[in-house]
Amino acid sequence: MQAYKRALLRVLLFALLGLVFEVFFTDLGAMLRGKIGRHGNTSLLMMLDYGVLGLAVGPIAEALKRRRVPLALRAVVYMFGIFFVEYVSGRLFTACGWNIWNYSGLKWNLHGQITLLYAPLWYCLGLGVEFLYQRVDACAVALLRGLTAEQVMAVEREEAVSCKSAGSCCGE
Repeated sequence: MQAYKRALLRVLLFALLGLVFEVFFTDLGAMLRGKIGRHGNTSLLMMLDYGVLGLAVGPIAEALKRRRVPLALRAVVYMFGIFFVEYVSGRLFTACGWNIWNYSGLKWNLHGQITLLYAPLWYCLGLGVEFLYQRVDACAVALLRGLTAEQVMAVEREEAVSCKSAGSCCGE
């Protein structure tokens, strides 16, 4: 039951982070086009896409690391995974009459659902998604254990001290 709750918390946290990420970048894009103000936007349905990361990244990362796939190539795998989820969900949303996004006006699009113009962005996200997954999973564990932010920080400080005294770098 704890594993189920932990996975559910990861999905929820990734979904919320994804919404914040999307609002930030849509507003940044508007600002770069000269539209200053509140132009960031998203759809709550996007929580489904972002939540998938909370389920998929861990098992995929473990499998790729076991095969000693370097981070640069793992990021490519994540990029294609993001494109896949975006395409499938876009087709499903459109079939339901929900036109959440439409890239038909952009170069290199597939059925208006994905565009290769976003490949650099999805690749960069892929570079950081394992790190993000570890942090979100740690938050999920802390929430399930009822730890306060102060208690979590104390544990991190203790780990940093033990790593320094052992002469190794944590997280490797």
